[in-house]
Amino acid sequence: MKIITRYLYREFFAYFFISLIAFLVLYLVIDFFGKIDNFFEAGVPLGIALSYFFYQIPLIVQQIIPISVLVSIMLMFGLMNKHNEILALRGSGLNLFNLSYSLIGLSILIGVGSFFISESIVPITSPKANRIWDIQVQKRASKGAYKLSHIWYRGDDSVYQIRTFDSRKNIIEGLTIFFFDKDFTLIKRIDAGKATWNEDQWNLADGLIQTIEADGSWKSVRFKHRSINLPEGPENFKHTMKAPEEMSFWELKNYTRKIRKEGYDSTRGEVDLNIKIAFPFISLVLTLVGIPLALRKKKGGIPLNITIGIGISFLYLLTFGLSRSLAISGVLPPILGAWMANLLFLFLGIYLMLAEQS
Repeated sequence: MKIITRYLYREFFAYFFISLIAFLVLYLVIDFFGKIDNFFEAGVPLGIALSYFFYQIPLIVQQIIPISVLVSIMLMFGLMNKHNEILALRGSGLNLFNLSYSLIGLSILIGVGSFFISESIVPITSPKANRIWDIQVQKRASKGAYKLSHIWYRGDDSVYQIRTFDSRKNIIEGLTIFFFDKDFTLIKRIDAGKATWNEDQWNLADGLIQTIEADGSWKSVRFKHRSINLPEGPENFKHTMKAPEEMSFWELKNYTRKIRKEGYDSTRGEVDLNIKIAFPFISLVLTLVGIPLALRKKKGGIPLNITIGIGISFLYLLTFGLSRSLAISGVLPPILGAWMANLLFLFLGIYLMLAEQS
């Protein structure tokens, strides 16, 4: 390994870890002061509150890695510019872009590490953090259980079995409700092919109501459409579903494939599945954008470089969030919604690299 390459690696990792720790601390401080009142109002012990923020760390690290990569590159080349090291290297005939290839390789390895964190650590820690927030702070009873395409939810005197729940449209496909008396004896069962939420009640379609009569026999009534008032609404079922970060790539893939085979809307799952693949490439894309910008001699020095790095990162995340929303709403195909920000900034990075080289 060349001396210059080793020097770039050492400088990059020094600034990378400094940036990573700085952004992590800043994120935790903001999150802490934004939520600590909720913990105190709910009477949650300080130890449990701190454990919540501790379990959040892997997810935060995974999200801020790309920003740290870009800021590190802006810092490293900015300081090299300030100390005329870039000028010296160019004067000695070295091609700065050939040296930059090693940083591009590093960004790919960092992306792989980010994917590893999202697959192995985040699915373990995020559910723990969410459980503390939902149960300890929001006081929502842990009544739900999620299993691929099925949701089980225990109400006060009933148990819901839901095949698929569209949380955007508040539509249930494949609903079964078991009603029990105070001795937990089954007294009624309702089956419906579809249930739609309408302000304060559920509208059931293509169903069957079975009731136990006084003599122990069953009475069955079929219906095409029927409205029913239930104490449980869409918000109850939303809290039983796993967030995308709580699932591994393969778990999310199996879930999406299963509900698609059953003929239900799998758009959100497909978008989040593609995002799991696209997100690790953000480090590579921002590296391609950051290198030519940092190599340019600018007024303003290091503070301006940091500002530009953070600004580009937030512009990227804004584009990323917008394209994801468009894909979930059906305006864009899932794969394009997940990759559009990467493609746009990749083309920008290539253009800047070619412009700087010329």
